[in-house]
Amino acid sequence: MKQINDPVFGELEYDGVKKGWTKRIPLGIWFGDDYQLDLVVECDKNELITDKQRDAYKNYLEKLPDFSREVYKVIFSYYKDHYEEFSRRWNLPDDLKIEFANYKEVLSYYNPLQLFIDSNGNYGWLSNFISSQYLISVVLSDGKPRIFKGWSVFKNFGIVDDDVFGEMFFDNGWRKWIKTDINGTDGEWLLLVADAMFSGNEIRSEHKENYQKYLQNEKTFLAEYPKVLLDYYQDSYEVISEIWDLADMYKAEEMDIETVKSLIQFNKFFLHMNGTRYGWVCECAWDTVYGLAIYYDNTKEGICIGSIDSLVI
Repeated sequence: MKQINDPVFGELEYDGVKKGWTKRIPLGIWFGDDYQLDLVVECDKNELITDKQRDAYKNYLEKLPDFSREVYKVIFSYYKDHYEEFSRRWNLPDDLKIEFANYKEVLSYYNPLQLFIDSNGNYGWLSNFISSQYLISVVLSDGKPRIFKGWSVFKNFGIVDDDVFGEMFFDNGWRKWIKTDINGTDGEWLLLVADAMFSGNEIRSEHKENYQKYLQNEKTFLAEYPKVLLDYYQDSYEVISEIWDLADMYKAEEMDIETVKSLIQFNKFFLHMNGTRYGWVCECAWDTVYGLAIYYDNTKEGICIGSIDSLVI
C-alpha cells in the first residue's frame, strides 16, 4: 500500500475505496480523544496533496473549539426540521420523540465517520445520524456549519451568486447563514431561506423585494413586534395555559413586553415562494415543538403572528 509522510498531515496511506490519503485521527470536542474517525484527503493515487488542503486542515484544527459550540445546535435544528421523515422511517425511542428530545439526546445519535477534505479545500464530517442507514454531510468550511443529506455535498449541490443575497446554496430552498444581533447576541448566526422547490428554480424578484423591504424597515419591526407579541400572548392565553406547564408563572394579566420578548428566540428568516409573506420563524417557550412565526403579509397591514404554517405553507 502506498504511503507518504506529509509535513502537515503526518504519515498517510492511500485508500482506493475512499479515494484519498487517509489515517485515523481523534475527534475530540464532545466525543473525547478516544473517539477516532478517518481523515480522508481527496486525491487520485498519483496526485500530490496541495497547500490548499494543508491550509484547510490547519483551519479545521484551529476552529475545532468553535465547532463544538455551534455544530450541536445545527444538528438539533436539522433533527427538528426532518423529524417527520425520521418518525416515518423508524420507530424512534422515547428520548428522540419530538416532545422529549433535547440537544444531548439527539447528539448521542450522531456519529462522525470521516473528516473529508476535498481538492478545493472544502472540509467537513461525513456521518451517520439516527441510523447507520442515514448519512449526512456536516460542512464546516463555510464559516457556519451546515448539513446536507447524503455524502454528495462536496460535489455540485447548487450554488448561486445573487445580486441581492450574495452566495446562496440550495437545500430545500435557497439558503445562507447571516450574522445578526436580533436576539441580543452580537454576530449570532441565523438562517435565511428563500423558499423554492428545486435548485433549478431561480431566486424570485419577490424574494429580493421583500428582503430589501424588511432590511429597510427592520428598526420599525424591532420597535413594533413586542407590543403585537404581548397582545397575541394575552389573547391566546387560554390555549397557551392548556399546553404549557409553566403558564401559571406567566399569567396573561401580569405579562409585560420585556418578559414576553424573553420567551421567544428568532432562528430563521423565511421568504415564501409566492412572494406574499416574509418574516421570522421563532422558538417559543410555550410551544417548544412547533414554535411561532412573526412576519409580514403583503395583503395585510402590520405585523402578523401565528403558527409556523401560517408563514411557510
